[in-house]
Amino acid sequence: MKFLRMAVKIVLLTLWSIVLMPVAACSFIGLSKWARVRRGAAWAQVWARGAAKIAGVVTAVHGNIPENRGALLVSNHLGYLDILAHACNFKIRFTPNDGIKKWFFVGQLVALGCPVWIDRRNRRKAAVYAKTFQETMDNGVSLLVYPEGTTTDGRHGMLPFKSTVFADIPANRPIVPMVLFYQETPEDAGSAAWYDDTPFGKHAMRVLGMKRIRIDLYVLPEMFARPGEERKELAARVRNVMLEEYSSHVK
Repeated sequence: MKFLRMAVKIVLLTLWSIVLMPVAACSFIGLSKWARVRRGAAWAQVWARGAAKIAGVVTAVHGNIPENRGALLVSNHLGYLDILAHACNFKIRFTPNDGIKKWFFVGQLVALGCPVWIDRRNRRKAAVYAKTFQETMDNGVSLLVYPEGTTTDGRHGMLPFKSTVFADIPANRPIVPMVLFYQETPEDAGSAAWYDDTPFGKHAMRVLGMKRIRIDLYVLPEMFARPGEERKELAARVRNVMLEEYSSHVK
């Protein structure tokens, strides 16, 4: 049964993506750089909502989704399903690892969202990324970051935050902390988070074989940088707020 479910989902996801990609690509023609980025964020949401429905991923949002554009959205990171949970509820620009560009089909699909590709091996580009982040938000596009830098199992705490993204945040820039958790069915418990060395393809097949995955997304009150606050201080303050919420849901 799981194999059949997985096969049907793969076919439907592939068809959904194939139909959407050329339509999205054509919609970019003649647009300015930032109009393309805004359109990319909108298309990412359209794709994510369809993909989540096909994959059986349901997101329960706790808290209020802010309406402001140009916010910095900060979340813990459990795996690629996070993208569905966030994109279904926010029009955002993602910051994926640039290695994904080389993935067959997936790389082209992600590129349609006009992401900021991040080379995590090259620290010299940190200033360039920080400038791009600020320009993105200045142009009314919310930016999603996973400052842990990698994924965890969602059960044993959060990793320290990398503070680059918190540099030079204006005092009026909303920072929206979020914490998410996966709730699988008992037979699939512990399988949806992608935090170990399991190859992506193998893990994705396992996830697509699941009947339903619920993601609880806790949206916390907006925060703002304090005058004179250093990036590491701001990163630690945001992390502490998120960790308090995280700890209240982990036994």
